[in-house]
Amino acid sequence: MILALILVLGGIAVVVALGWGLVAAGLRAGDQAGDVMVATAQADAGSPPSVVAVVRNPADVPLVAGFSVRPRRLPGWLDTGMTVRVPRRTARRRFGARAQDTVVVVPAGARTEFRLPAAAPGRRYWLTAVIGQAGGRLRVFRVPAVSGGSAAAGRPERAAPAAGRS
Repeated sequence: MILALILVLGGIAVVVALGWGLVAAGLRAGDQAGDVMVATAQADAGSPPSVVAVVRNPADVPLVAGFSVRPRRLPGWLDTGMTVRVPRRTARRRFGARAQDTVVVVPAGARTEFRLPAAAPGRRYWLTAVIGQAGGRLRVFRVPAVSGGSAAAGRPERAAPAAGRS
């Protein structure tokens, strides 16, 4: 009986690990070869406040992208981290160019860096990128951005070990 329970729990753990591996590999939200990726977003506490976003477009066609930067209210450990969605009804007003703070063209086959203005000064922001893909698809990225470090996951970094301690 105990051996059967251990086997079942081990099987569940393997399925969860494989599922997480697929998510980490990018098999989520309708990803396809040649899709645009928002690689990083980092807040810049300078004057005026802004967020620097790096976008990679491996496709052979230029794409239109709209960006909005909003302050993040929840602490980092409560946030969901980066999310990618492929909405079904894309004719909504919130996905249009007028709803975005900045609208740009991402060149074909390029890695481009954009400096996007933040509406209010702060240390932590949400970068929302609405990107029109080839074939009429629309993808919505939400990326946490923190000043002073990478914010790809929105989690605090580990402290370095103190020198001289064993």
